[in-house]
Amino acid sequence: MRSGQEGVDAAEAYAAGDILPPLPPLPALPDEPGVPPSLDTETPPAPGIDPAALEFLAARTAVQAHRLLAEALRDTAERHPSDADPTVSEDAVRLAAGDPGQEVADRLADGSGRGREGLAAAVRAWRHGGTAALAVLDEEWKAQGGTLARARAALESAWDTDERPQLRARGNRWTVVGAPVQLRLGRDGRWWPYHKERGRWLPSGGAAQDPATALTSAELAAADAAAPGSGQ
Repeated sequence: MRSGQEGVDAAEAYAAGDILPPLPPLPALPDEPGVPPSLDTETPPAPGIDPAALEFLAARTAVQAHRLLAEALRDTAERHPSDADPTVSEDAVRLAAGDPGQEVADRLADGSGRGREGLAAAVRAWRHGGTAALAVLDEEWKAQGGTLARARAALESAWDTDERPQLRARGNRWTVVGAPVQLRLGRDGRWWPYHKERGRWLPSGGAAQDPATALTSAELAAADAAAPGSGQ
């Protein structure tokens, strides 16, 4: 520093870095997400502003922020790989999984281009496995080469010969002949259970490494859907 000015010489400050006290510990993770302030006031909202929708969006943002903070505070070895930034359609499904009111749900159904039934199916998938499960719901692709060989080997070894179901393959989907259940292969090699309900294939549960385990989940879901009082 120039002579005559008050302060600490830069070289001295740098040399003193080792004797500075350590940074304080990170704050503890709150037990639950924060609650945004209510927008229910006596003042009429401006034209085009939906207070209920804004409150819902703020609440879901708080939930997402809490999840991201929890992940950041994990030990490095325990951290889960983070998903890429969601598309607009994926984010609509994430928001819909937060159980919005009917008006907001209808807007999300229209905005996502899925419609009510399509969005309901997408929400099921999201709750079973986030973006990976949603991709399995939406994408049909042709398994080839080593991927197809590994899939066939897994299906071959999953059951004894006399117990193996008869499967009809199309793309990355194997449907049990004569039954409303299906296995879908994800691009990561995991198997996802599906069952048919009211003419639509729906996710039945989370992914499994073993196709037999996934098929059992699909069969249980199909049985529940067919039970009296299920609404099917």
